[in-house]
Amino acid sequence: MKKVYVILVAVLLVGSLSAQAQLKFGVKAGANFSKFSSTDPDVQVKNLTAWHAGLMAEIKMPVVGVEVDAIYTQNGSKVDVGGAYEDLKNTYIAIPVVAKVYFLKVLNVQAGPQFSFLTSSKLADVDIKDQLESNDLQIVFGAGVELAMLHASLRYNLGVKDISKDTFSSFDLKNNAFMLSVGIWLKK
Repeated sequence: MKKVYVILVAVLLVGSLSAQAQLKFGVKAGANFSKFSSTDPDVQVKNLTAWHAGLMAEIKMPVVGVEVDAIYTQNGSKVDVGGAYEDLKNTYIAIPVVAKVYFLKVLNVQAGPQFSFLTSSKLADVDIKDQLESNDLQIVFGAGVELAMLHASLRYNLGVKDISKDTFSSFDLKNNAFMLSVGIWLKK
């Protein structure tokens, strides 16, 4: 009899949660402010401003949600090459998966992993894709605002994986970036 009650409570709980769950889809775009971090103190880098654009989806409950994005994004740095700074731009297809906790109904904090797949890498218009790892892993921390159909967020992506191959460098090189995004929920 206890098993019947447990199953009944579980069914009612799942039913009430799914009735409260909301699935949303949208588009987003924004600016990236990225800079490599390196274990080599002699590596001189400066911030690089780039962009991102893509799709977003979220399963949202009253207080929590999970957002998954598919973003075409550029990261990199301005790198000192023989006394002159050149742009090192890495282009990725990025898949961030962030848990969101809402408060005041419109504000949220976010955290989760981001998996990225390298599509191109250029240093001063020279292709160096074969000298970098084909994928990347970052941890995402951020905050957002949801006003009706509008979406805005500021995230920091902390690189946890060395993206350099041994043929490129003997030191760790990690992608780090602030991402400022604005978007519109198309289905809410």
